[in-house]
Amino acid sequence: MNGRRAWGLMWVALLAGCAAPLSPVTPLVETASTPVETVRVVCPESLAGTLTVLASTYQRVEPTTQLVVVQRADPLALELLARGDADVALLTWLGEPRPAELWTTPLAHDGLAVIVHPQNGLPGLTLGQLRELFQGRAEDWAVWGGLPGSPQIISREESAGDFAFLQARVMGEAQVTLTALVAPTTEAMLAQVAAEQLAVGYLSVAHLTPQVRALAIEGVPPAPEMIAAGHYPLSRDLYVATLGEPQNATRAFIQWLLGPEGQALIAAQGFQPLSP
Repeated sequence: MNGRRAWGLMWVALLAGCAAPLSPVTPLVETASTPVETVRVVCPESLAGTLTVLASTYQRVEPTTQLVVVQRADPLALELLARGDADVALLTWLGEPRPAELWTTPLAHDGLAVIVHPQNGLPGLTLGQLRELFQGRAEDWAVWGGLPGSPQIISREESAGDFAFLQARVMGEAQVTLTALVAPTTEAMLAQVAAEQLAVGYLSVAHLTPQVRALAIEGVPPAPEMIAAGHYPLSRDLYVATLGEPQNATRAFIQWLLGPEGQALIAAQGFQPLSP
């Protein structure tokens, strides 16, 4: 080997020894965005505000789920479930008939408050007096200790869960008087009773405001602790319903509703959570 060739080989060896090892090139992987699953939730008007709060919060917790909120009265909500046009329903009343495959679980405790004008000093009513009152048979509030004058009955439309609950728990076979004024919404019920000193109506305890006064029934006020314990005679449960056992995103949403965060939000809306 001549000197020039030896020098060349030595130079190549030096370069090889000084070169840093090559790092592998990370391949460019095309990542698909996570698919968003839609859950269609239906509820009556009286739960629409609560459901909106729940839905907006849940979508921040679980951005891969889109909740579509539809407002329908309880019987129509059940019809949507039966037709497959809704995935889950929040209900104030489970009436009959029900779809055979209906799956339900309690969501929260509630009570139906019987409300009068704040200036009506009537302390309370028995269930029998309440039935007589809504039949239109009470001619003067003063007989029971209220303002003098004939009661003005205000009721909900027959498709409303509040009406169905009143009919089942209070009226039985009796019918609400045909002279009753009809309040199409919770807000309308509040406004009508607040505007008329002789008026009487009913709504969810969660929607009570200082505009009206809730009566004790059978001597028990619609206080949160009385509703939670079931002592208030017009206590009831709210329900979650699906057609068959819930699956996938619908199941995850319901589990969240029944969990600590969902129950805390429900309590903040005026309802009583399933556990304190």
